[in-house]
Amino acid sequence: MDLGLRDRVAIVTGGSQGLGRAIALGLAAEGARLMICARRRAVLEEAAKAIADLGTEAETLAVDVTEPSSAATMVQAALERFGRIDIVVNNAGKGSPRPLAEQTDDDWRASFELNLLSAVRLSLAALPHLRQQRWGRIVNVSSRVGREPDPYFAPYAAAKAGLINFTKSMGNAFSGDGVLTNCIIPGLIRGEAVDQAAVTSAESTASTTDDVMAKILRRRPIPAGRLGEPEDVAGLAVFLASDAASWITGASFTVDGGITRSAT
Repeated sequence: MDLGLRDRVAIVTGGSQGLGRAIALGLAAEGARLMICARRRAVLEEAAKAIADLGTEAETLAVDVTEPSSAATMVQAALERFGRIDIVVNNAGKGSPRPLAEQTDDDWRASFELNLLSAVRLSLAALPHLRQQRWGRIVNVSSRVGREPDPYFAPYAAAKAGLINFTKSMGNAFSGDGVLTNCIIPGLIRGEAVDQAAVTSAESTASTTDDVMAKILRRRPIPAGRLGEPEDVAGLAVFLASDAASWITGASFTVDGGITRSAT
């Protein structure tokens, strides 16, 4: 199936590892050209090499997306390298567990800057270019806790809930201009953050990472029987960025192995 992505230009934040890297590779496999953005240059270069190995172009940009000026920087860099922007994937984000009563104002502000406002700024910075060509795709990556709040991740959950809401606002406002915005809501996905948390927990309890993962699944069973892998989610992002998704907008899609208790 030809998804119509050859030579499209995509900006992917948090594109150096985990889900962001998997999405970038999925887009590259369809012939898209990539600008991948993250803070660590060395990891970005490794991801760019993997993209180049698929036969397409990749530009890297080491940037902190919480800086208000970063959105304009990313857009300008993509335009200078590729001359256009077609797709924006707002994947950068992170949550840090801490009891709700211990969360500070700074925790809340930092979480909203990273998990919501960075996506708002980049989407709006790219919007004039997408509207001008009357074709654009924005894919936001939220989280299951945006739908099922967790008191240990309260700022993160609230910011990700805001991202779901922002997605609908963008879809309502700009779909008539050919700019379609959708949201993916992943469950627990294996990646650097999850693996490191498992290592830390294993060291503190004198157990193994396999024991820690098994305990997680016992405490909150996933109907699919396993944690997700980045590739389990990346395919949906690639589809939503394509011509094949031309009548899908303002929608949110849960990809979590069935763990979310409600269908809404």
